Amino acid sequence: MNGESTIPSCDTRFPAVTASITVARHWVRDCVDGFGGPLRQHRMIQTAELLVSELITNAIRHGSGPPLIQLIWNGRWLHTAVSDSSDRWPRKRATANTESGGFGIQLLDRLARRWGVTPGHPGKTVWAELGLDS
Repeated sequence: MNGESTIPSCDTRFPAVTASITVARHWVRDCVDGFGGPLRQHRMIQTAELLVSELITNAIRHGSGPPLIQLIWNGRWLHTAVSDSSDRWPRKRATANTESGGFGIQLLDRLARRWGVTPGHPGKTVWAELGLDS
C-alpha cells in the first residue's frame, strides 16, 4: 500500500424506488460492520441507518435518478452522504406531529454532529457526520 493509510469506505447506487429504503438500511449496517472496531457495537449504527433512510427517501421522492450512498469511517466519525441529480436542496418544513413525513432535516439537526449540502453538477449531496460521542 506504499505506506499510505486506508480510510474505510463504502458506496453504492440504489434504484429510485421505495423498496430501496429498506435495502439501504441493511446496506448501511453491513457496510459499518465491515469497518470493524468499536463501531460495530455502537448505537451510531442505528442513527446512521435512520439518517440514511431519511436521506434516501428524500432523494427518491424529491430528487431524480438513482441515489448514491457513501459511508466513510475515519476512526472518530462516520461520514454519511446521499447524492442525487436534482438541483432542489432540502429545506426544513413546519410539520405537525400527526404528519407522516417532513422530519428529515429536523432529524439531521438533532442527531448529526454536523451536516450540510454540497452542490454537484448536476444535483447535490446531502451529508452528515456522526461521532462516537454523538
